[in-house]
Formats: sequence, C-alpha cells, structure tokens
Amino acid sequence: MSTLPVHDEHTARTVPVSQRLAVVGLLVGALLNGAESIGMRLLLPGKPATGAEKLQVIADTGVTYPVLVALGTLAIPFMCIGFLALAHLLGQRAPRTGRVAVTLLLIGMFGFFGMHVESLIQVPLSQAADLVQTGALLDRVEADPLLGLMFVAPFLLGTGLGLLVLIAGLLRTKALPRWISLTMLVFLVVDFGLRNAGPVDAHWLWILACIGAARSILLTPARTPAVSD
Repeated sequence: MSTLPVHDEHTARTVPVSQRLAVVGLLVGALLNGAESIGMRLLLPGKPATGAEKLQVIADTGVTYPVLVALGTLAIPFMCIGFLALAHLLGQRAPRTGRVAVTLLLIGMFGFFGMHVESLIQVPLSQAADLVQTGALLDRVEADPLLGLMFVAPFLLGTGLGLLVLIAGLLRTKALPRWISLTMLVFLVVDFGLRNAGPVDAHWLWILACIGAARSILLTPARTPAVSD
C-alpha cells in the first residue's frame, strides 16, 4: 500500500505568492522606484516651472530622463507584487484591513502607471522643433481635470490611504517587526505629507523598510493565522 503525503489544509501561506517572488517584488520594486526618485533629485535640475522648460531639460540631459522614468515604470508590477505580499501578511491576522489596503494600493498603482506613461510621452515631445509651442500644449494637457481624475487622484488617494491602512494594520497586528512599520510610516509622512522635502530622498527609507520586510518574510514560517477583525 502506497503512502501519500498529508497536507494540512489549515496552514496558511505567509504570502499569496512564493516567498521568493514576494522578496523579489519587494526588493526590485523598491530599488527601481527609489532609483527613479533619487536619480531625478541627483541628476536633473530642480522642477521646471513650465512645460517648455521641462521639455528643454529632458532634451538637454540626453538619456538620463527616459532611463529614470523607464526604471520607475518597470518598478510598478514589482511594487504590486510587494503590496500583495504585505497585504496578505496583514490579512492573515486582519482580513478586512488587508483587503482594504491592497485594493487601495492597486488603485494607486494604476494611477502611478498612467502618470509614468504621461512622463514617457514627454521624451519624443522634447525632440520637437518648437519647444515653446509644444510645451504650451503639454501645460494644457497636464492641466486637464480628466487626466487628474484618471491618474493623479487615484495615485495620491489610493497609494496614500492604502499605505496608511497597511501601516496601521501592521502596527496593530505586529505582523512585521515594529521598526519596519515605523520606517514605512516615516516614509509616508515625508514623501506624501512633506512632498519629499529635505536634503535626503525619502525613498531610502522605503528601500530600508522593504529589505526588512523581505527578510521577515523569508524567516517567517507558514502558520495558521490568528484573525483579529
């Protein structure tokens, strides 16, 4: 008589994907997103006031701008994986909070992708013969409320509120070491509340938090969740 392996159906996975994929999502997403933000701060001039000035900066810096924006765009699917992993980790102890957090964060990532598509479109626009006229057109496009409703608002509200719900849930349930959640909270305050002001880019904090979260996921065995909501 053959013996079949017995599987415990009540044992929950730590994350909804494999641990390796969760770690890759957290680390690659944070590093690519951080590279875009930190690179923009270090390698490009301050924020231009008009569309024409923005297109001129893009034209003057060669491949720097398109490479940085491409890195940020490539970060988005990895960030989605990372958010799914973190929200599922929270959801094992607080299912409703985890569902709310991941829904908001994925809406935010949709908006983030749309904003990056707009940024990528500016690369060929920067090669126009008349940057003043093209820049004026860019100003009108960016001022259109439909663009804000479709992409900017979902990014700001979805990502901001999603991170707030996620961090609050992680702190309450202690699904991750406390220092990781607090580092995420400081990042949220500096990046969204203070618009990433200061001499050091806030994304260094997010990279640090994601390294800690990835390590915690790798070291946490699958277990039966203790549901709290």
